[in-house]
Amino acid sequence: LAAHVETKVKKQDTQTNLQKFTAMIGSVEDDDGKKLEEVATRIQKMFDEQGDEQMLWDFFEAFTAVVLEGDLVHKEKPVAPFVYLLSRVPEPSKTRARDALIQKILKFLTIKRSSDCVRAEFFAHAEAFAALVKLEFVSIKGAITTINTLLKKEDNRCAALTMLGKTVELCLDILTDKCDPTVLRELRGTLDSITDPAFEYDIAYIKENMNWQDTIAPELPAPSKPVPLTPHKSYEGHRNVIFSLAYDPSRDVLVSASKDGRVITWGTDGKQQDVIELQRHYACSMDINPKHRILYMCGVSKETQGATSKDAHPAVIAYVQTDHHKWQQHGILEKQDTKVISSVKASVYGAGNQFVTGETMKDHANEFTRSVVCCYDLNANQRSFDCLQPVMVFEEHQDIITCMAAVPRSEHLFLSGSRDCRVLLWDVRMPKSVGTLLGHEGTVTSVSASDHLIVTGGLDKKIMSFDIRLLNQNSTQLRPLNTMILDESAVLKVVLGTSSEAAASTLLGLYQISLVTNESRQVQGFAD
Repeated sequence: LAAHVETKVKKQDTQTNLQKFTAMIGSVEDDDGKKLEEVATRIQKMFDEQGDEQMLWDFFEAFTAVVLEGDLVHKEKPVAPFVYLLSRVPEPSKTRARDALIQKILKFLTIKRSSDCVRAEFFAHAEAFAALVKLEFVSIKGAITTINTLLKKEDNRCAALTMLGKTVELCLDILTDKCDPTVLRELRGTLDSITDPAFEYDIAYIKENMNWQDTIAPELPAPSKPVPLTPHKSYEGHRNVIFSLAYDPSRDVLVSASKDGRVITWGTDGKQQDVIELQRHYACSMDINPKHRILYMCGVSKETQGATSKDAHPAVIAYVQTDHHKWQQHGILEKQDTKVISSVKASVYGAGNQFVTGETMKDHANEFTRSVVCCYDLNANQRSFDCLQPVMVFEEHQDIITCMAAVPRSEHLFLSGSRDCRVLLWDVRMPKSVGTLLGHEGTVTSVSASDHLIVTGGLDKKIMSFDIRLLNQNSTQLRPLNTMILDESAVLKVVLGTSSEAAASTLLGLYQISLVTNESRQVQGFAD
């Protein structure tokens, strides 16, 4: 009986200690500086009073559950402060916990992954590794040697570059002051040998901080290598200003919309394959979801003989593609309390069937307008399209929303640009924006995304590039990696092609640009 009671008491103590450690470590999420030190002191005291084997592994289990397996990255919380708690664990428990943590981190980071994998799944592990280096639990020479070994393996390269990027961010002084120069030269050579475009900005970030920029130039393609854009064909069929173009990759067709109310589908031969005649609206913005074969349009009330159509409210108009490759109206979602629906973007990634809009809402009570981003989900709402209600409404922009973009390979992330000079990054699972891209001094007219790289253009004549992976730091505000001005005129549109090439149109011309070299090539226009 005594043995039974003793076993039960130990089990209850273990459960209690595990719960205590989990609660204490989790509370550091809302750290104000004093909280971290308070938790560290409490953990040290618990070990001093009852530092047995079971307590060590209770602490380790709670620590890894919160720091490595929790949702810190999703909440944009830094991992490094949590690792400091480990330094306050008394010996010999500290050394044993450190060794177990290093083993667990490296085991996860050395899992084979593709170059385009989702980095969020191992970002906490990479930052924890860098924090261990900063605390000198891992020698800088050993850390860089390990990273260099992983960089040479294609299946480990993505994780290795993330580890190195965080180590550069957290331990730059240790790298430059204490690391063996021979080890750094070997690392530099390995980076120079990596040519995968997916890692171009990782390497540029690392080299810039290590002051190794002189090695980048030989790796860049000569500006003359890309095939120059040349005029191909001019399509005629609209009777007024063309506001929007959309490309359907599933059919290899172009769709154009004009103030005349016509929406024309063009084949590669320049012939009209289909013509939609909108009766009460014209489309100021369009996008196509090729997977679900839906064309979305922002409908603006059409002017007839100098007057606006009185019975036409701002609307999202949807057409679906028939088996005969014609567009058939799916529904019209009219918004009586909306002043204008200025932008629309379909989510083409993942299994969902969502689209987002930029809307300027009327506020009758206060006699002013509100600019909101609305997210609609056709799968979540079983009512007809005409009665759809947004599943999320985001209200942070301070002026009309001018452009939107989906983030590739993510069904949850998208971007919006505005006349308030900002680009906001949104996650439909979160109640507010998760990032702000700053730098423009005028209306943002265009935003485009390719993997982690974002490029924007504006009426301030600037084209800017951003790397949204850098938002996983303490701040959700991001400054541009690069800024270009092409011809001293406003930028109307900019679209990313490869990881470093883009096309941009201004009031004065059309250009091919390299975001790495800042080279630009103006495209020769049509003779007329």
